[in-house]
Formats: sequence, structure tokens, C-alpha cells
Amino acid sequence: MSHLQPSSLFSVKGLVVVLTGGGSGLGRMMAHTLDANGASKIFIIGRRREALQETITQSPNSSSSAIIPIQADISSKASLEAAYQTISAQTDHVDLLIANSGILGPNSSPPPPKPDGSLPSLAEVRDALWSVPTEDFTKVLDVNVTGAYYTVVAFLPLLEAANKRRPAPVKNQIAAPTAQVIITTSIAGFNRKVPISAAYNLSKSAANHLVKLLSTTLASYDIRVNGIAPGIYLSEMSTRNFQEGDKGISDGSFKREVIPLTRAGGEEDIAGLILYMASAAGGYLNGNITITDGGRLSTAVATY
Repeated sequence: MSHLQPSSLFSVKGLVVVLTGGGSGLGRMMAHTLDANGASKIFIIGRRREALQETITQSPNSSSSAIIPIQADISSKASLEAAYQTISAQTDHVDLLIANSGILGPNSSPPPPKPDGSLPSLAEVRDALWSVPTEDFTKVLDVNVTGAYYTVVAFLPLLEAANKRRPAPVKNQIAAPTAQVIITTSIAGFNRKVPISAAYNLSKSAANHLVKLLSTTLASYDIRVNGIAPGIYLSEMSTRNFQEGDKGISDGSFKREVIPLTRAGGEEDIAGLILYMASAAGGYLNGNITITDGGRLSTAVATY
């Protein structure tokens, strides 16, 4: 029964991984998790070389050389192609591609109610929403949707190569997992309110559907596509909006009406999820979007 032991079931030893947005936040947490658990190569892609280097120097597995920085802008096809060429010169396959890069974008929420409880006028709503420059709005879509899409397209040959390396099937025995894409979406894609950025919510709704589109498109090629929809995790992206004083990962850090578990997500939360999805334990997942939000969507006005 050794195949049911955690050391086997959740093993990521030897995996070759490409991870965009690996210089901060969830991307850094995932890189550290995969590094600590024996992935052989973890190519982290990001725009800021110094941030990528910090991911390496801060890894708990200080003796490892598995994390490899690749500076690139995933909103540029030319930059993505250059990253692909650099990586394909260092590996002949990729077992797991994590399209994690994302930006929040401009504040484009309607004005809040006035101190007396009355609503802002429609003219005030119009002025607030109209003030956001078009290029700032569409930049969010360029990164969070178009960038994620072309990231997957770019690495299809290396994902296919991973499948060709799989051992021959054995009757009455579950085979090794097929190649996989994981796209980081967000619970914002299910939220019907705009707490911060309409562009972000729209982009993450599109990213959620991108998981479904690609899982269907690539199913015949044995490339699985799944998504992770995080809630509030304290990171560079969320700090300016949620982290105040001692708010954090300990119970009681957030009001229950904000997060029913009263805390933000932490490194262990995303680590457990990525180990499940990246290993044999999650080998039967395809077209799935896993929500990790401490119950936040359960109390929100949402489509989920």
C-alpha cells in the first residue's frame, strides 16, 4: 500500500516546472513549495530580475539550485518566445506549467455611499468610472487574460514532450499523471460587486473561462488544464488594500463578514493545494477550478 502513503501520493520529485509570476506572492510560495519537495527544475518567469533573485535567496531549501530565473514580460509575445527558447535549451520537457502572472490594475469601483447613507449621483458614478484611462484598463486584460493564454500556447511543445516520456501503461494500474497547466484565477472572477477594480474582476472571470476552454481544447492531447481561484492571501498585490496593522494569517485578523475563517491565506494553504494538484493525488483533475478563500465567496454576492 506504499502508493497510498503521502510520500508517494503527493510527491513532486523530479518534476520540471515553468511558473510565471514567480518573483512575489503566490508564485514565490509555490516555487518554494516545489523546491522544498524535490522538483528538479523550476523556471520562474517575471519582469523584475531582482524579485526573481529574491525568490531564490529566500527559498527554505538553501542548498538547492532547482529554481532558475527567466526575465520576461508575458504580455509580449516576443518576450514569451524568447523565454520559451531559453527554457527549451535547458530542458526537453515541462511536466507542469503554472500561469500565475497577474496585475490588479487601476481602482475602478463606483464611489461609496455618502456619510448620510445616500447613494452618489449617477453623474458622480459616471465621472469616477470614466476617469480611468483606457490603456490602464486594457493592460490588466493584456496580462491576466491574453498573457495567460499565450503563455500556455508557447509551452505546448514541451508539455507534449512530457507526455511522450510517460511510462507505458500497465493494466489495472493508474498511470503517472499527464502534463498539466494550472492557471491562477481569482474569486474576483465570481464576484458581482466591484470592491476595487472592474478590470481585474472582468479579467479573472475571463481567466476562469479560459481554464474551461483550454481544458476542452487540449483534452485530446492529454494535457490537463486546471485553475486555482485564491481569495485574500497577503502579498504585494493585496497589501495595499487589506493589510492593516496586525491583520494577517492568525485567527481573528479579519472580520468574519470579510472572511468567515477570520484570517488570510498563508504559505501552508497554497503549499498543500499545489502539492495536491501537481502530484499523483491530483492526477484525475481536468477542467477544475479550486477555490481557496477561507469561505469568502460563501458570504459575497457572487455567481459561484
